[in-house]
Amino acid sequence: MNKFKKLICITFVLAISLLLTACQQDPADTLADTEPATGGRIAAIRNMTNSDHTVQFFNGIISEGEAFGFTVDTFLSDGDDLRMRTLMEQALLQDYDIWIISHASEGYQYELISRAVEQGVFVTAFDSSGDMVPGVTYTSQDDRSLAMISLDDMIERAVEQGAELPVRFIALNILGMLAPFDIRHSVIEEYIEQGKIELIQMVAPSLDDLYGSVYTAISTALRRYDVGEIHGIWTATSFFLDGVIDAVQNAGRSEIVITAVDISDTEIHRMVTVPEYFSCAAVDPYVIGVVSVRLAVSKMHGLETPQTLTFPAVGIRADQLTIEDTMATLYRHFPDFGSTDIMRTPELEALRITN
Repeated sequence: MNKFKKLICITFVLAISLLLTACQQDPADTLADTEPATGGRIAAIRNMTNSDHTVQFFNGIISEGEAFGFTVDTFLSDGDDLRMRTLMEQALLQDYDIWIISHASEGYQYELISRAVEQGVFVTAFDSSGDMVPGVTYTSQDDRSLAMISLDDMIERAVEQGAELPVRFIALNILGMLAPFDIRHSVIEEYIEQGKIELIQMVAPSLDDLYGSVYTAISTALRRYDVGEIHGIWTATSFFLDGVIDAVQNAGRSEIVITAVDISDTEIHRMVTVPEYFSCAAVDPYVIGVVSVRLAVSKMHGLETPQTLTFPAVGIRADQLTIEDTMATLYRHFPDFGSTDIMRTPELEALRITN
């Protein structure tokens, strides 16, 4: 065989060897060799007011977004649906790769998210109402469990203090505003039918004067009901608690058991320092933000994602906390706080720039 023929044979053998090696390569290794998801833009648009909870939610999005090479812009509507719609319409003109939507309402959610998807935007929506847009993952907290945990704690503590069933209480909620609030109230209705609780007053706080409307309503109720006639106060969100706690403490009604839904640095401090505030039920808003990014980046790279995803609820009691605890330390006591393995797949991790 002459030198030319030998060269052809060697070249052929090398080509076959490389082909076989590529076929045997692990899919995750192949993905790891691709360019990471850098240079993209995320719009995080939330239909709520500014609060500790909102800050933690945005921090989760920013941290995880930057870990995949994205820049993140955050927008707040202050709970104004007209403003929320405007923010989403403006985002359609800004060439974002990913939208993370929070608390969009039924009247515009489907229309505007559909338009975003048509433009090639990858979308996840947290606690948003209305029909589901194909290709979008809709996430939510386990609202039934959030209500059950916080109501059960109120009942348990009130009975320990001498109350008999049904435990008499005041609820703070705004029905018809957000689907999660309605779901939480449905648990109250079930508990009433089961004879566990008696709802003696429903307070719908005014968002125009949140503190004042709550403080006045609770102060008035505490003057109307003597000790033993009311056992607890439950709020659909800890956002309503400022006026509640001041009214209870100013009235000297230390027998009242307060429980709520949602957690933040403010709530941790309150539970440690306010004896009447017994417990809350919550999902870490930071984790919600983190998982929202993972879902959207997975969609961008053709990885499988669910149509819906529910975050499990966690009960947090005052006696489990110390004055040194913050949102950053809750992972020491509770699962899925500070970090989570939800949507942490090998294929997605191969795209991560920083840990």
